[in-house]
Amino acid sequence: MCVRFANAREVKRSRQDYDGNAMKSAVVGLEAEHAARPADLARHDEAALLDMLETLEGQHGYVPRDVSDEVARLVDVKLERLRRIQRKLDTTVRRDVQQHIARWRNEEGNLIMILHAIQNQHGYVPREVAMELSRELGVKLARIYEVITFYHYFKLQPPGAHTLTVCNGTACYLKGSADLLNEVRSQLGVAEGQTTPDRQFHLDVVRCIGCCGMAPAMVVDGKPCGHVKPGDIAGHIAAIRTKKEAVT
Repeated sequence: MCVRFANAREVKRSRQDYDGNAMKSAVVGLEAEHAARPADLARHDEAALLDMLETLEGQHGYVPRDVSDEVARLVDVKLERLRRIQRKLDTTVRRDVQQHIARWRNEEGNLIMILHAIQNQHGYVPREVAMELSRELGVKLARIYEVITFYHYFKLQPPGAHTLTVCNGTACYLKGSADLLNEVRSQLGVAEGQTTPDRQFHLDVVRCIGCCGMAPAMVVDGKPCGHVKPGDIAGHIAAIRTKKEAVT
């Protein structure tokens, strides 16, 4: 009986060792797989680990100690990496904000000038930068966003690689700028002030671009275009895409 009991215990221990080693290898393999595809890490890693643990617990009724320890180690490693990245970002953001503040500290209306400097640097006003600016100036974050949202120049989202600006001044409006705007909206699938999901195109509307004699007019990537017809919009967008494909 003692022999039979010992054998049963050895079988149980062997099974646990096998399961633990197998799952540990699976976890290590999973980490290696994601390390090879870093773009997929943030999107799939957490879900993959949870699925693996749930599957294991469903099959065996428990999660082996080796597996839980290995998963905890991986989580700790990834959290530490994220903390290092966050510290680097915090340091960079704080340094940049402090430089902008130092440049405009003694100027009247310096908040607007600092926000201009931030947008010129990033192309928009990132939330983490606005929060750091709030801390450094001792100004409520709500006040900073009041200024940002009051002036249409400031953007809260990253701009697109290419900008289409429709003039809606009096001359352009009388010549049909509304039709141009509707066509751009239709072609890009975004409203004014928005950027396409692929971050390739941004649509802006301004009061005047100083080209009243060319009405209706618009600006495509900084180049004024006059006497534009709705049927021309698709061509402008296609030309940008063709140029991009030729470069890549």
